[in-house]
Amino acid sequence: MKTILKVLYEGLCISLLLILTGLTAFSQESIDVTNIQALMSKGTYTCYMVEIPQADLNTVQQNWIKKLQAGGKVKVKEINQELVLSGVVKNELTSDTVNIYSLLIQKEEKIALNVFVEIDSVFFSPKDDKTDLASDKIDNGIKNYVRSFAVEQYKLAVASELEGEQKVLKTMQNDLEKLEKDEENMTKEISSLENDIEETEREISDIEKNIELKNQEILTHNASKLTIAGDVEKKAAKEKQKELEKEKNQLEKSRSKAKDDISSYKSDIEKNNEDILESQKLQEEKTEEIAKQNEVITQVQAKLDGIK
Repeated sequence: MKTILKVLYEGLCISLLLILTGLTAFSQESIDVTNIQALMSKGTYTCYMVEIPQADLNTVQQNWIKKLQAGGKVKVKEINQELVLSGVVKNELTSDTVNIYSLLIQKEEKIALNVFVEIDSVFFSPKDDKTDLASDKIDNGIKNYVRSFAVEQYKLAVASELEGEQKVLKTMQNDLEKLEKDEENMTKEISSLENDIEETEREISDIEKNIELKNQEILTHNASKLTIAGDVEKKAAKEKQKELEKEKNQLEKSRSKAKDDISSYKSDIEKNNEDILESQKLQEEKTEEIAKQNEVITQVQAKLDGIK
C-alpha cells in the first residue's frame, strides 16, 4: 500500500511534468471569426460567424445584448429569436449608422453566433480586394468586435469550469481532513481505552485481594461459631455469616463486571483498529483523487491562461 506522502509526491511530479510538457491534456480551442452565407429574417446574406466553446446559450445571449447596447440608448429587440439593434453608430465597426442582426445557435458543446451588419440598407460583405482600405477596416472592426466578445465568453465558461473543479477539490480536501480527524480521534480513544484496561485490571487485583480477605474472614468466623453455645449468640453469628457471604458476593459481582468492562474495552479497541485500517485505505484513495483533481485544475487553469 502506498503511503500518503508517496501519493502526494507522485501527484506533484505528475503536475510538474504537465507544466513542463506544455499541459497538452486539454486541447486549446481556437476562436476564429469567419465569413459565411447564412439565412436570416431578410434572406441569405454574408455574416460573421464565431463558435464559442463550453458556453451557455442564455448567458451568451444576455451578455451579447449588453455588449450591443453598451454606450447607447437604443435597446436590442428580439424578433423570432433574432436579435436586432437598429439605427446605431458603433465606432468600433464604422462611423456610419448600422443595423446589427444576430442569431445564436446551440450546437454540441458550442454556441454559434452569426452577426449580420447592415449599412445603408446593404448587408456588409468584405471585398476580396484588400487594397480597398475602407472595406478592410470595417471588416477588421467587425471581426475584432465579434471575436473579442467570443473570447470573453469562452474565458467566462472556462473560469466557471475552473471554479467548479476547485469546489470539487475543496470537497475532497474536506473529506480527507475528516478522515484524518476521525483516525486521530480513534487513536486517542484507543489510548484512553488502554488506560481504562490498566486501571480496571488494578481494580480487579484489589477486588481479588479483598475477596481473599473476605474468604479468610468467613473461615475465621465459621471456626468461631463452633465455640458459641448460647442461642442468642448463635443467631447473631448466623446473621454475621450471611452478611459476610453477601459482602463476598458483592465483591465477586464487582470483579465480574470489571472483567466484562475489560472485554468491552478490548472489543472497542479491536473495532477501532479495524476502522483505522479502513480509514487509512480511504485516505490513500482520497489522496490519489486529490492528486488527480489537482492535475485537472492545473490543466483547466492552463486552458484558461491560453485563451487569447
